[in-house]
Amino acid sequence: MNVITIGIVSHSPIFAAGIRAVLEKEADTEVVILDGNNSRSTGMHAVLIESDNLLHIQHTLNTCKSLNPYVKSAVFLSPMTFHLTGSVMKLGIDMLLDKTQCCDQLVDLIRTVLSSQCVLISQSFWQGIMKNSLSQAETNPRGLTPREREVLWLLDQNYSNAQIADALQISVHTVKRHVEHLLHKLNASNRHDCARLGHQMGLLRMPRTSRLA
Repeated sequence: MNVITIGIVSHSPIFAAGIRAVLEKEADTEVVILDGNNSRSTGMHAVLIESDNLLHIQHTLNTCKSLNPYVKSAVFLSPMTFHLTGSVMKLGIDMLLDKTQCCDQLVDLIRTVLSSQCVLISQSFWQGIMKNSLSQAETNPRGLTPREREVLWLLDQNYSNAQIADALQISVHTVKRHVEHLLHKLNASNRHDCARLGHQMGLLRMPRTSRLA
């Protein structure tokens, strides 16, 4: 019997314990809570990451991939961080899952990813992506591009230009250009003013039509 070894990285002991319980229902599954010690991911077949912090997700992925280039990765996001979907997918993950929904078939999903080159996205997130595309005009009165909205959200998190560039995998020069566009489109005097106006205009909230039931 081929044993699948799966590592879990999570800030929530309760969430990690719940996922572990689901995974260990299968006799051929070995689960390891990494607890920040990502060096143990060397022998893992897959790493499951639960985080709402884009930089933490990116750092964890980079560390695991540097130790084991073939490890598969899954990221659990909450519905309130739907806006991170695009940025997280660009990190090259294999699965994007909604951490608020039960997933008794998690091991089967991991097996599918291990045996193929497919990318799996939770249905709730996929529906949100489609609805967000259709409702962008309604929720984006200043006509910001998807990338500009990502930059705006990171500005609100007090990210520096270098941190934004690292998170979005673009150059610092490109970040500066996006910030300039934001200043112009929002008629803002500085980056902090951008964030303030973004809140006032609802540009930093999840679109109404993308809220999950």
